[in-house]
Amino acid sequence: MKYFNIRYWMLGILISGITFGCQDYLELDDNSSISAGSFPTTLEHVDLLVASTYGVQHDWGFLGHYWHGYGIYCFDHTVDFQWRGTESWIGMSIGMAELGDSKLVNEWRDLYRGIYYSNSALEGIRNYRSLAPESELDRLDQYEGEVLFMRGFYLWHLQVFYGQPNLDGMGVPVITEVPVGLENMSVPRATTMETYQAMIEDFKNASTLLDGQTDNHRATEWSAKAALAKVYLFAEKYDSAQIYLEDCINNSGKSLVSFDHYYNMFNGDTQYEYNSESFYEVGNRAEPEKTNNNGSRVQNTGSSVTILYTPFYIAENNERSAMGYSNQYTHDKNIARFGYNDPAPLTQMEEVAGEWKLTDSYVTQQMDRRTNMGMQADGPDPRLYVSTLQPFFDTVKVAGVERPVAQAEFGKWWELSPTTGLDPNTFYGWPLRKNQFLGGTIWETRAVAGANFYFIRLPDIYLMYAEVIQDTNPTLALEYINKVHRRAYGYDPDSPSPVDYASLTAATKAPAGDHLANNPLLYERWAEFFGEAKWWEDIRRLRLGDEESAYFESVAAGRQIVWRDEHYTMPIPPLEFESNTHDGMKQNPGY
Repeated sequence: MKYFNIRYWMLGILISGITFGCQDYLELDDNSSISAGSFPTTLEHVDLLVASTYGVQHDWGFLGHYWHGYGIYCFDHTVDFQWRGTESWIGMSIGMAELGDSKLVNEWRDLYRGIYYSNSALEGIRNYRSLAPESELDRLDQYEGEVLFMRGFYLWHLQVFYGQPNLDGMGVPVITEVPVGLENMSVPRATTMETYQAMIEDFKNASTLLDGQTDNHRATEWSAKAALAKVYLFAEKYDSAQIYLEDCINNSGKSLVSFDHYYNMFNGDTQYEYNSESFYEVGNRAEPEKTNNNGSRVQNTGSSVTILYTPFYIAENNERSAMGYSNQYTHDKNIARFGYNDPAPLTQMEEVAGEWKLTDSYVTQQMDRRTNMGMQADGPDPRLYVSTLQPFFDTVKVAGVERPVAQAEFGKWWELSPTTGLDPNTFYGWPLRKNQFLGGTIWETRAVAGANFYFIRLPDIYLMYAEVIQDTNPTLALEYINKVHRRAYGYDPDSPSPVDYASLTAATKAPAGDHLANNPLLYERWAEFFGEAKWWEDIRRLRLGDEESAYFESVAAGRQIVWRDEHYTMPIPPLEFESNTHDGMKQNPGY
């Protein structure tokens, strides 16, 4: 939505280094432009400004398409590659991200779009306050709080992608006002600590202004306080983090949902979204009738991120078929990290009367695993089935017909193509489940899906709290880790259970040799949020890059992962340096 005068558009063009089309936005007598003197002049105008800050969440370069499969999922090895024809894409997973790669440029453009829409909305709110009747002032406070939250939200994601993790390192440019002239449009990079401090100020002010706001379809007081706690943790201000974590635990009214609810809350079923454990989520709504045949490339209220990692299924002709581009699938090492150690399915085939089938013993074993998940000592973590789809056992709908999920590969379901380099003795190829639309191919919704993305959930609060108190109160820290663990296994989170960890160094489901094998806190952070684009945040914060790379070893059927610390940050788009000429605007090392 475009409700901005010339200064706002210049900010977007010069800060992002990307223009938005061929229209001449510098035409001063353009009758379609709106000046600050005539807009906003009503509360409805302000509402439009605020709505625009939420709308950027769906932009093409952010959660509308790029963030997961063209970004975070590659960095933290959530995915492996079925499509191996794009070297720069593989490079993002093996430590060789390329300067100027479009998959690393669009995030910068659209996240800064979110920043300048927020700054424009804040300016509009300030201007309208002088006109507003007293009856609208409380509503304006709420709007201002929402916009401050959104500005902090976009800054958080910029830091995750482009800022260095060390607190004295380079963060990202912090922009808090709409520039009034060209001299104000070249901005230095703040330090990482200064970047976090800017988020702290926004979230703290938002929490005050949003006091009493309870509509969880928008940012609330508790959205801001939860985000504030997280930023304090990442800024290593542990005492402050503890204060806000305890406030969220004791006073927010949030509670963990049941395992059944948890299992169903990631696939666009609205009865399970905006639930009792969500502090803030990006609300997606698929409206295919309002898009063209490639809804992922037009502004909409949903997201097309899943088009890159949609499932395969077994079609009527016994061929594997893709539900979208299906370029990515769950990296097999993640299946093992969840504690799944059964043989690869293609080793469990037999030919009967000229037809291939899974052996009866294997089918019985797998059905037993699923029926009794969490109750078998040698079985996997139940979150495996929340986060991924098991080939041959899970189903998806295609044109209204239930079809078995297939391994992420083309050809006959009982074999692999000899040209892929995949070994049928070791290949699992489970598609991702979180955020997927399971009721049809992505083309049936014109490439737009409606599953919400969770920014902060109560398990995150519990595990952050366990982290900040583990040295001073290890017993209580263990209890909060176990609350998350118990829910994952279907037990009451607040009562002792047979699956409780006995200590902070107890064995997890991760295999021997994995650095998560005896670290329940980190394992729970990995397992609980797998597929939610969160693990990369902890890899950066805790400098786990070398250990993670050693565990995953390779991608794309044999391309070795070579860790380098420069890979904690992605390269800033080269075009940015043509428009932002400040001496303090520097490229990340290694690019």
